Amino acid sequence: MKRASPVQLRQSLEVANTLVKHGIQFVCVPVIDEADAMNLAGQAAQRLERLAYIAEAQEKRT
Repeated sequence: MKRASPVQLRQSLEVANTLVKHGIQFVCVPVIDEADAMNLAGQAAQRLERLAYIAEAQEKRT
């Protein structure tokens, strides 16, 4: 197992803290390698876009 660098760990904590700050529930998932990290980051970005779309739709209804 390759250990994450301090920079990578700090970035992960920043993302987690931002999600918590905005009240977004998340699941912590271990990363296998760099390709897996890119895949998971892409999935997270897609989900955040979906959440933004849902929030915008709800705002328009009110």
